Amino acid sequence: MNETAGNETIMNRTLKAILLSAGLCSLPNLCFSAIVYDNTSTNRDLGGQYRPSPTTLEFGDQINLLSGPDRTLSQFSFYYSFSGATASTQRMTLRMYLNDGSTNQPSTMFYQSDPIALNPGQNTETITFPLSSNLITLPNTFTWTVQFSSLGATETGGLLLYGPPTVGSSFNDFWLNEGANGWNLRQISGGTVPADFAARVSAVPEPGVLALGALGALFLAGLKRFRKAPA
Repeated sequence: MNETAGNETIMNRTLKAILLSAGLCSLPNLCFSAIVYDNTSTNRDLGGQYRPSPTTLEFGDQINLLSGPDRTLSQFSFYYSFSGATASTQRMTLRMYLNDGSTNQPSTMFYQSDPIALNPGQNTETITFPLSSNLITLPNTFTWTVQFSSLGATETGGLLLYGPPTVGSSFNDFWLNEGANGWNLRQISGGTVPADFAARVSAVPEPGVLALGALGALFLAGLKRFRKAPA
């Protein structure tokens, strides 16, 4: 094989690898998913929960993700409780916000779920995000919240308390949206109980990071091909 043909072969292989990397990460579960925040370990169970009053108030936790390249959201899990009859119209909504408001309040919403049906008792809700379109890029810190709706007079919904996180970190308070009074920081039992709501966040590298990694690896491998043969 002459030098020109060899160079073209390397370029073709490089292009194919880049396209393959992007293609693989457009398919769910084919990219390696890393946990970037977690406080759901059994030994982190604080044995309590927070239930807002009124029950329709929106509330949630500001969390800090593990540093690294994994910022494309692939899965989000959280623990909630519902006290009432078998749910029919009762729902909750999950939201995610940038903390870009006044005094770092939640402000710009970058995700809102469809209404989620409730199950009586304590439950785990897991949302898997497709990696083929509408990718969600996570910031290093953000606030996730829930809001319950259509609860009866004797029904309540809440989030389970777990902490401290084993991956990432969280503050010792939580955000409560009090309507006309806006977002405010609140604590549980005067701050003696960590206001960490049980959640686990998984993410994959952004597509551009994967493509660059494939390009770099093949470039280094290709350097060997460019070396002149011994005389």
